[in-house]
Amino acid sequence: MYEALRDQIIHGLAPLTPLRLNHLAASLAVSTMPVRVALRRLESEGLVTTLPRRGSRVAPLRVEDIEEIQMMRSRIEGLAARTGAPNVDEVGLAEMRRHLASLQKSIKSKDIDGYVAHLRAFEDVCYQASGWPRLTRMVEDLRRSAERYLRIAVAGGGDSVLTSRFWERFYDAVEAKDGAAAEGALNEALMWTLEWIREYLTGSDQNPVPNANKPQRVAKATTKQ
Repeated sequence: MYEALRDQIIHGLAPLTPLRLNHLAASLAVSTMPVRVALRRLESEGLVTTLPRRGSRVAPLRVEDIEEIQMMRSRIEGLAARTGAPNVDEVGLAEMRRHLASLQKSIKSKDIDGYVAHLRAFEDVCYQASGWPRLTRMVEDLRRSAERYLRIAVAGGGDSVLTSRFWERFYDAVEAKDGAAAEGALNEALMWTLEWIREYLTGSDQNPVPNANKPQRVAKATTKQ
């Protein structure tokens, strides 16, 4: 239930779209209780907003939200990168190389789903080497909050957003067991993506696209991926 609703939102369900409890329950052939639980969980991720007597809707896309998320990621994931990089062994490095090669193939084929999946697996080798499970859980929570915005960045920035150059540098840092360099490459990647998202949502001259107050047009852009 939760994953089905989340998948619809992440893959382009328009911001501000009403999420009517009875309609969702009927369409998924379940009672309203699991729908309520799923909506509460999605609300905790920032994907859904609920107003008294007005029900739930897909959360708007706001520059302020993704700025907060990316800054938090830079601290949390930066810590995971810094502490994990010195501990990645040869087996882990080989796994990272495999995922980096797959990520590069996803870029060439413009496969955003593949890009997201392989990037996470690539990073996770390093993060899990930190040996801090609470930290890696926090990383995953923030990633999930940022995923919709990543897809928005791709829609607004096209091929320019899908790049492997930061991740090649990240790999080199991990191979050298240089935690500070791994953290630096990660933070550059996060800020690079944030700039594309800002330009998308504010409709800059470089990327003249609609802002979050025009949900239907945003939905059309995201569903092209």
